[in-house]
Amino acid sequence: MSSTLQGVATDVSSIKEVVTDLKNSVNAIQERLEEAEGRISNMEDVTSKLVSDGERHDKRLEVMWNRIEDLENRSRRNNVRMIGLKEGLEAGGMTKCVYKILSEGLGIDPDGEFEIERAHRALIPRPDADRPPRIVLIKFLRSSARKKVLQAAKEKGVIEWDGCRISFFPDMSRELARRRREFTASRRMLRSVNVRYTLAYPASLRFTWQGKNRVFTSSADAEQFIKEHCGAPE
Repeated sequence: MSSTLQGVATDVSSIKEVVTDLKNSVNAIQERLEEAEGRISNMEDVTSKLVSDGERHDKRLEVMWNRIEDLENRSRRNNVRMIGLKEGLEAGGMTKCVYKILSEGLGIDPDGEFEIERAHRALIPRPDADRPPRIVLIKFLRSSARKKVLQAAKEKGVIEWDGCRISFFPDMSRELARRRREFTASRRMLRSVNVRYTLAYPASLRFTWQGKNRVFTSSADAEQFIKEHCGAPE
């Protein structure tokens, strides 16, 4: 009997040792888990800060980019691009040639406010004879001259001069040109319902509907409004 009790006591002692070891292992695992959770929490904080900093930097870059775009386009606000003038016709000087085109092609008296600061071909190599001529960049001294030239060209439609088909366009950055092109569908829809509009600088669509002035800087918002309220076909 005593030997049996002694065996049971030995087994109980062994079990206690195993349980103690298990507790120690569990405690060690718990400590490691807490340490890992702390590290993960710290990493999440760091990641959150990095994301927040990145978003702030992105916003700053966007603001800076918009300012650069605005400055670039403001520097071009007196400029006009002339397309279609054959190479060599400006032999007597580009400015003099442009004045003749304004007078003979557009019927504009080039004196007074139509003073040209400078006029030149695009600064690229002269193309081969079978290629389109380089565009001509014209910088007027006054923005009013640019506006009137573009309006006259729009009203004239086809401009024929000395065997050339001349076209005039605003001079702007590619990004601004892209933003303005996005309103093409909206403008077409407004024309289909006989609503007059203005594509204002730099890129906003303006028109009057039911006695209220509407201004859109998003082409998607403009299209949605026109479809829902103006009855324009898609």
